Amino acid sequence: MTLRGILALSLLAAPSLAQEEKSDPLAGNPGLNNYYRVRPDVATAGQPSDQALADIQKAGFKTIINLRTEQEGSLEEKPKVEALGLEYHNIPIGSDGISKEQVALFEKILDDSESHPVFVHCASSNRVGAMWFIHQVLGEGKDEAAALEEARKAGLKPNLEGPAKDFVEKNRPPK
Repeated sequence: MTLRGILALSLLAAPSLAQEEKSDPLAGNPGLNNYYRVRPDVATAGQPSDQALADIQKAGFKTIINLRTEQEGSLEEKPKVEALGLEYHNIPIGSDGISKEQVALFEKILDDSESHPVFVHCASSNRVGAMWFIHQVLGEGKDEAAALEEARKAGLKPNLEGPAKDFVEKNRPPK
């Protein structure tokens, strides 16, 4: 392909890329590390900055699920989120792992269409990825390989991949 051809293709692609950025007002937000829109009405990230919390509200989100523990500052976030008029849920996932009760609460919030759109975060998005994997496989019946690929995009790292897979295996309904 000639330089002129490459230039023409890049000019054709530029408007669609710009449109994609515009369609998600949180894409590229400097206060959102590891931001990923897993569904049109569900987004994930690491810990949002205070400005990003306001941006999340402006983007139309109704609910925030924080997977951080009290030791990580989850209690300080609650009044900030509620002052923005958003619903706040804390499902603290610590070093003791993920429990059936935590997954049940996560599922309940995600199943409630009145709470959508939902923004889910932890410190880095690793726990978010683990919960998203579990939700996809057990809650949505998605294929594990496809769920794992999406969970990695949502922030799942190798250190929680094994525990998330183990949770799914132990809690899978009998066939």
